[in-house]
Amino acid sequence: MIDLAIILLSYSGVRFYEKRKKNKALKEIQKAAKDQSIVPSADESTLTQKERQHQNNIMSGVTLGTATLRLLSPAPVFALLNIASYTYTMFPFFRQVETAVKQRLIKEHKVDSYLLMGLGNLLLLGTGRYFIAALGLGLAYISENIITKATDTAQQNLHDKLFDQLFDPNQKVWISQDGAELEVALEYVQQGDILIVRAGESIPVDGVVVEGMASVDQHAFTGESYPVEKGVGEAVFASTLMLTGKLLVQVEKSGRDTAIGKLSDILDQAFQGKTQLQLRGEQWAEAANLPFLALAGAGFVFFGPTGAMVILGGNTVQAIRLLAPLATINYQAVASSEHILLKQGQRLEQISSIDTLLFDKTGTLTDGALNVSAIHVVHTDFQQADVLFYAALAEHQLTHPIAKAIMQHAALAGLDVNNLDDIEYRQGFGIVVQYKAHTIHVGSARFMVAEGVAIPDSAQVLQTAIHQQGHSLVMVAIDSAVAGLIELQATLRPEVQAVFNSLREHGIKHIGIVSGDHMAPTQKLAEQLKVDSFFAEVLPEDKADIVKQFQAEGRSVCFIGDGVNDTIAMRQADLSVSLRGATTLAIDVADIILTNSDLNSLCELMVLSEKLENNLKRGLWICYTGMGIVLGGTVFGSIGVLTALGVHFVLGSGAIGNAMLPLLEINKDNAGDIAENGDVDTLTTASGPVVQAYDDSDQLSAATTKIPKYPTAA
Repeated sequence: MIDLAIILLSYSGVRFYEKRKKNKALKEIQKAAKDQSIVPSADESTLTQKERQHQNNIMSGVTLGTATLRLLSPAPVFALLNIASYTYTMFPFFRQVETAVKQRLIKEHKVDSYLLMGLGNLLLLGTGRYFIAALGLGLAYISENIITKATDTAQQNLHDKLFDQLFDPNQKVWISQDGAELEVALEYVQQGDILIVRAGESIPVDGVVVEGMASVDQHAFTGESYPVEKGVGEAVFASTLMLTGKLLVQVEKSGRDTAIGKLSDILDQAFQGKTQLQLRGEQWAEAANLPFLALAGAGFVFFGPTGAMVILGGNTVQAIRLLAPLATINYQAVASSEHILLKQGQRLEQISSIDTLLFDKTGTLTDGALNVSAIHVVHTDFQQADVLFYAALAEHQLTHPIAKAIMQHAALAGLDVNNLDDIEYRQGFGIVVQYKAHTIHVGSARFMVAEGVAIPDSAQVLQTAIHQQGHSLVMVAIDSAVAGLIELQATLRPEVQAVFNSLREHGIKHIGIVSGDHMAPTQKLAEQLKVDSFFAEVLPEDKADIVKQFQAEGRSVCFIGDGVNDTIAMRQADLSVSLRGATTLAIDVADIILTNSDLNSLCELMVLSEKLENNLKRGLWICYTGMGIVLGGTVFGSIGVLTALGVHFVLGSGAIGNAMLPLLEINKDNAGDIAENGDVDTLTTASGPVVQAYDDSDQLSAATTKIPKYPTAA
């Protein structure tokens, strides 16, 4: 009892001193504020959490060593060393126990595992079991380290494995100044500067077009699936993509001041609020704390202090607290090896509760590529083959999605335009080609008007109908007469239907499409995929309201999107998923990122969540088995405290080992990847690696066989 009295008196004295010091410092700060004098500086000797934990680990080892010496030799010097080292080492632990009593027990009326450990430790000290007390103290600090590691790993994944910010300040852009073009870093672009943006480039600012015309893909911003034409006086937005043409844009906002940047700021607070999910193991531990405290009380009544110590010492509540962090971290690593990036491992646990999946359409269910769905002839002198041939003739040197779709369709039709001679190009908002006395215009209706090409009424009617379907189009004019229109539509990801079927097998009860696109194409896709619901022509803020409606029905909702217009709904949803290639803001907001842009990864997520659930239940069964052995030994036999700790150590370690099993799966997958993949999918140039590059080989494979040239139209 002397040890216990010395330690408690020491702790009480230090806490009293700390409280007085804190009050004195507060008074000095208040006095300094009144006198407008210098505010006292903070204590520069304060240790970081990592340093403090390292110090606790070292002192735990020292305390265990002195306890061993004291156990082997009754010399007073060893007893004093043990008491001194224990007193110093236990302060952080006893602060946790004090919090468990004052905050958790008295204010929140909950039993914390630190309360159980504290009571057990005090009983051990009071009955002279100082070695076991030192061992228990060391185990408590080890547990704290593992919990901290879980949090640190989540933060590391958040900061190290994601794209840094919405904009890269070192990104190079071109500005027009005094008739010259200058290359500068984006961070130096100011309001009023004239920015030059060309086809294939992303617009990095919000601004107004002062010169030029262009076709801009802004589906990620508005949800519309077809390109939008931009001309002088019209607004353009950051993170939208130039498909054709060239624009001079007067900068209104850049960086985080853009519309997208502001939206990112609005989302920050809500996103941080979603990181506070409690680990499953902590919930289970809380549920077990009160019953175990009651059992310890019963053990004290019927079997004395030893009975209580056996129950408290043999409980595996602390191991239960560690199961979820360890297993979750390891399955998070497994997910990463499967091209699934979870910003926080808790999201993998959460997947099992999801019953409703809502998908954005454009860019999520479609893969960003285009294909020619129809060729419409509007001039009696030409046929579909003529329209396609001249369009391919104009587009064959370009790499934007429309050009690729036309070239692929031309190759499938047996047309080869790659080796034709006597071609002269003039590229701008559209393309003008001179070929064998023919002038060919390929572009939008607005481009045709600008070039003085009259658009017949039949072409205008077709254009309206095509846009109502949510499809894109280009007009083809030959010798200033519109010959026809080429209709293009987004390509549905080939895996979508199989993925939907698999998701339903994994327990998803409702699959819906929420799109900013037009009603007709959205309804057509919904019917094709046999989804449970669809919503078309939805504004970004209304997408979040749809999520709320499902949540109000008691559903747990996951939203899968890729664009800026999806981010508000992604924030509102219980869980959010984005894909590689999505806008940076969507990636910032998403809880989970599919880094290979394959929707099959959603099914893999379900599988991993089920594996995690089974792993946790198996670990929980191991822990409860240990508790059962200790309780049975207390009631029906004479089990000792050290034996109880042995059971705790063996089965607790077994449960922890179970949580480490996913690492074996990672090693197995890595070995399989090395065996299957003989090369790396990376393009490297003299200046370094290229992150993204178009590969035309798939698109034009049919053209590798030489085909007789298609004769020109007379």
